[in-house]
Order: sequence, then structure tokens, then C-alpha cells
Amino acid sequence: MQQICRRLQELLHLLNEHLPAFSASELCEPPAPGKWSRQEILGHLIDSAANNHRRFVLALTQPEPLQIEAYDQDAWTRCADYQHTPPADLLTLWTLYNRQLIRLIGQIPPGAYTTRCAYESGYSVTLSWLIEDYAVHLEHHVQQLLDRTPH
Repeated sequence: MQQICRRLQELLHLLNEHLPAFSASELCEPPAPGKWSRQEILGHLIDSAANNHRRFVLALTQPEPLQIEAYDQDAWTRCADYQHTPPADLLTLWTLYNRQLIRLIGQIPPGAYTTRCAYESGYSVTLSWLIEDYAVHLEHHVQQLLDRTPH
């Protein structure tokens, strides 16, 4: 898990270093109709942090298997109105939330990594897999956010 925590730290540093260089139009213009703007992608990452924070804690505190509830990502992004939120606020919230997740992940007892987590579909994974999946998801969207070509 130390490697995942380092990866998350690197992503925090990368986004905080480069995202402020984007113009207001680069941050708020969606690349195509029906697609999220960079601000909305960053907001989605805040929602993802919130949902995964809950999952990680429940996996540590509830009987197995943790039942993973899906959430409507588009509805969450729309309801939070990330498109009209100051980008600096989004970046700060995302950064602080992920710092907390890094602290949480860093203190998980090794024996808890195998805690079973079950999706509504019946697909079953471990807490370790959920954490790795969170990091992969974050990497994907950080690449989108920093890509200067249309996404």
C-alpha cells in the first residue's frame, strides 16, 4: 500500500503543479456536447474520493462482505454544480480529501487487505483491489485533466 500512497501523492503534486496554468475557458469548456469539462472531471474526482472513503471505512468496520453501492456519477456532478465552482476551491477540496485518503490507506492493517467487497452484480473483490482501482481511476482522470489535446 505504500506504493499506492506514493502514487497518489505524485498525482496530487502533478495536478496542483499544472492545473492552475490552464485558462478559465480550458477548465470550464466541455470538449464535446454531453462531455464533462475539466472542472466537472475534477468534481467527479471529489465525488469518487467521497464514495471510496466511505467504502474503505465500511470495509474496515462492517462485517464481510461489504456491499458496494453504485452511485449516479452524472447526477452527482450535476447536483454539485462543479461547472460553476471556483476551480481553486475544487483543487483544494480534492487535494485535502486525497491527503486524508492517503492517511487512511497508510494505516490499514495488512490483514484487512483481503476483506471481501461485493458489487450489486455479484462481482466480488478485496479491499486491496478497491484501493488499487481507486488509484488507477485517479490516474486516468488526472491524465485527462492535464491533456492539452481534446479529450
